[in-house]
Amino acid sequence: MMRTWVLITVLAVVSPSAAFADYRSLIHEIDSYQPPPRSQDRSVEGAPDKDSAGDDAFLAEKKRIEAMKSAWEQSLSVSNDAALFYRVDVDRLNALGNAGSDASMAARVLENRFTLEQAEILALIRNPGVKEAEKRLRAALEAFTQVTALDEILRQYAAFTQGLMPGVGPMKGNDPVAMKFPFPGVLSLKGQIVNDAVRIERETLEAVRRDTVTAIRMAFWNLAHTIRAQRITAEMVELITYLESVADTRYRAGKTSYQDVIKVRISLEILKEDLTTLGEVRKNLEAKIREILYLPRSVKPGTPEWDRGRRKLPDIEILYAIAVEKRQELRRLRAKIAKMERMVEMAETMIYPGYSSNFSLYTSGIVTTTGPGAPTEPFGVNVEAYRGAGLPKAPGYGTEDAYLRETRQNLAALREELENTRAQTLTRVRDAWFNWDRSRREVSLYSEKVVRLSRFALDVSTRGYEAGSVTFADVIDTYRQWLTANLALSRSRSDLQIAWARVEQAVGASIRGTS
Repeated sequence: MMRTWVLITVLAVVSPSAAFADYRSLIHEIDSYQPPPRSQDRSVEGAPDKDSAGDDAFLAEKKRIEAMKSAWEQSLSVSNDAALFYRVDVDRLNALGNAGSDASMAARVLENRFTLEQAEILALIRNPGVKEAEKRLRAALEAFTQVTALDEILRQYAAFTQGLMPGVGPMKGNDPVAMKFPFPGVLSLKGQIVNDAVRIERETLEAVRRDTVTAIRMAFWNLAHTIRAQRITAEMVELITYLESVADTRYRAGKTSYQDVIKVRISLEILKEDLTTLGEVRKNLEAKIREILYLPRSVKPGTPEWDRGRRKLPDIEILYAIAVEKRQELRRLRAKIAKMERMVEMAETMIYPGYSSNFSLYTSGIVTTTGPGAPTEPFGVNVEAYRGAGLPKAPGYGTEDAYLRETRQNLAALREELENTRAQTLTRVRDAWFNWDRSRREVSLYSEKVVRLSRFALDVSTRGYEAGSVTFADVIDTYRQWLTANLALSRSRSDLQIAWARVEQAVGASIRGTS
């Protein structure tokens, strides 16, 4: 009897411990349970996990968008090969040092003699209009980050709110296919729209750079002509002063009337007034250079180095082809058209039903749609008549049609504007080419014939007047012809360079002409 009680006591102590141990192992087994690989990772044998494929597509598209942003940032450099109108030589840029932010250094570059290239580089790195366009482009680049921001937030929200299936253990959350943006999809369209918007700002920046470089070129050559005109007029003053002394001597000798002396003095006073006017014109051009280069009023530009090089433009048909491809206004309109086309495509994707009824799209992994505990049906079982047969499934389907019609009309208007701008560009190129060709012919005419002949006529008439064989009217006429010819030669030389700059502005690209 005693032995029986001892056995009962031992069993009473040992049995609860064994049962508790079995229960703990059961709990551990339930907590550590994972669905079979066939159910957990693949919906069909050999098919990739839908969630993983969606993640890969999203990350790949996000990486592509970031690469586009990086490429645009690199193109901002004025020495970048991608610059469409004017590329700055890196060595020349480095030689100017901090002149882009240091006005005193820029003033030192201009104080004596300066080249056209130095003025062009200073204009690109100092002009406020160029800096404004650069900042607008940088602002547009920030839209690349906004493209994926909302999608990334939604994905994080889905990750933090994954549901659990009781009795089965931790499962993947309900991540519907509508929340995924595999390539090509809505995310890709948004990236392309932003890329087109950045391209629009890029072409705007190039147009500002083009016009700024053209403006500094025109100011440079006009200043060069004005300084040369001052020297020519000053030389003419010396010649008229000598003629005045000759007329006064002849008058004192009784060989001419006092009227000749008066006419010479009138011409001399007019020339002195012309010199004063040229001095004021020079101050205006110096002010224009200071405006373009954003320099204080105390800076006085020196003398531009005269470039006597003569270049020949390509055939005008070649210029037409270059302008149609390179002109910034045309490229900007093409970017606007591409952007609006993608906006229409995205709007149609979001408003109109797709070609599929979406009966074969899973809204989650296979674990949530199979077995007796599945909370959702694996396939669509019905389609409400008032909602249509596609995405988005909303009663308001079709309410955005007016917006789409408006956008399509704006798109058609942009295409017409492109054609109109193209025609205007061709006319602009023709006008610029004509001005260059006329200036080229004038330079040849005055430098090879008119100036040389007018100087010869001036010397002959002066000697004849001294001898009394030439009238004063003929003498003063030859002096005016010489002055007019020299000023016209100087003007035509500057106009030739300005016309070249105008051609490049009309074309929208730098032109390598033949010598």
